[in-house]
Amino acid sequence: MFPRAVLAFFLMGQTPAASNLDFGQGSLKDWEGKGFALLDSAKGGVALVTSDEAATKSKTGMIRYMIVIPSKARQLRFQAYAEWGEVEPDRSLDIILVGEDNRPVPKQTKSASGSWISAGVLLPRWQGKPREYAWEVGRYAGQTMQIAILDRNQRDGCFVVAGGFRFIEGEGQVEDSDFAPFMLRIQEKHKLAPLARFESKHFVAIGNASDDFLAQRLRLCEIFYDLFYDHFRRKGFALEPPREKLALAVFDGPDGFDAYIGQKMPSSITGLYHTPTNRLVLYDLAENRGLQEQKKIALKDLPRGPKALQKAIIVKTIERQFDDLTKETNLSTTMHEAAHLLSFNGGMLNRNGDVAAWLAEGLACYCEATDQGDWTALGSPNPARIRTLHAPTIGKGAFIPLEKLVSSDRWLDTPQVFLGYSQSWALFYMLLSERPAELRKYLAAISQRRSPDARLADFSHAFGNDLAALNLRYQAFMREMVDHHLPQKAR
Repeated sequence: MFPRAVLAFFLMGQTPAASNLDFGQGSLKDWEGKGFALLDSAKGGVALVTSDEAATKSKTGMIRYMIVIPSKARQLRFQAYAEWGEVEPDRSLDIILVGEDNRPVPKQTKSASGSWISAGVLLPRWQGKPREYAWEVGRYAGQTMQIAILDRNQRDGCFVVAGGFRFIEGEGQVEDSDFAPFMLRIQEKHKLAPLARFESKHFVAIGNASDDFLAQRLRLCEIFYDLFYDHFRRKGFALEPPREKLALAVFDGPDGFDAYIGQKMPSSITGLYHTPTNRLVLYDLAENRGLQEQKKIALKDLPRGPKALQKAIIVKTIERQFDDLTKETNLSTTMHEAAHLLSFNGGMLNRNGDVAAWLAEGLACYCEATDQGDWTALGSPNPARIRTLHAPTIGKGAFIPLEKLVSSDRWLDTPQVFLGYSQSWALFYMLLSERPAELRKYLAAISQRRSPDARLADFSHAFGNDLAALNLRYQAFMREMVDHHLPQKAR
């Protein structure tokens, strides 16, 4: 919230033309207020103003600019920094954008990696230069809004420098323009925590998870993006990266996740690729109901009698184990669902066609592998899936028959679902390793299928009609994976 005097100031005045929004006229023309001065020289071609007392002879200041948001505008960007001296940054030095309801629009700043991250306060210079900031203004098209540059800090050496205000039209828009309004409707209807928007080179994330969790999902997806396309191109697949940025809906817990999907989801599902909206949807496993209950039980069932120090060590060990599980599962889920997102948007699989579950999930499991909390190289043996294929099932007839795995998705709704994921991983891994040319032809052949009727015929045509012989090799391959790559017990 802002002082009443500031809000009253916003309500005054008319709406001028955007002729001097960027101080390009070499003056403060059309900006109302006082306590700011134009810097003597523009740095990097951008005209800047400052509230430095040395230039203004004033301890504080405030100027504002009223503008109608253009219909095609997506962002309003600017350059700025705050000089704080030895003072801890707060909102006494700030730049805000408000509408008729006097509610400030959240601003973002571009990080060193090029991603847009939430900016709560105005930050100092970065490598001697002003930082770049932005407001997302697409939803405010046609509305009258006001930019205010504020200096309410009376300390010596504390001031604001800003300039380069400009609108960005359409650059890097998400394919689905309903993404932000859709998320806002969910947030308001289900009374979820406020949303934030983060943006990177190839992705846009909107959600109410913590800023760190949101930013980390984008970093992981960006790392994965280049590796995914490079890996499968080297395997001979012709892929075309999507023209538009891809969308991630990221929630702080299961309530938002369930609200997005439209139903209460099992606690075992913390993320998915939502085909109807073409978005990756997930939440932080730390808030998973089932995991929280398990942790509560583990802490409640501590052995009786240990001394305080011993008990503290046991509690710390349990908490570390659950933290490790949370980190590893969040990581593998992100990579798994990102694989779906990229495979369905890069021409590898047809989102509007019939794609068998074994293929979609086998490919995603091929990309998800983690080990002791770290993501392994794309295409490495998958410890979690190999554990599921371990000795109790091998050779005892417990596997889903190859013919059923490739022709039907029914295993998804049976107690064999986790085995089905692991078998799908092994089948995709084997075919890509040993028969990549046939796998590419198979994907091309099924790309226009709209029903599951020809699944078995297409698979047999691509990999040979002797499914019995292929099944023998498949069974042997799974045994090899277990024999050579079964992971050691986790710490």
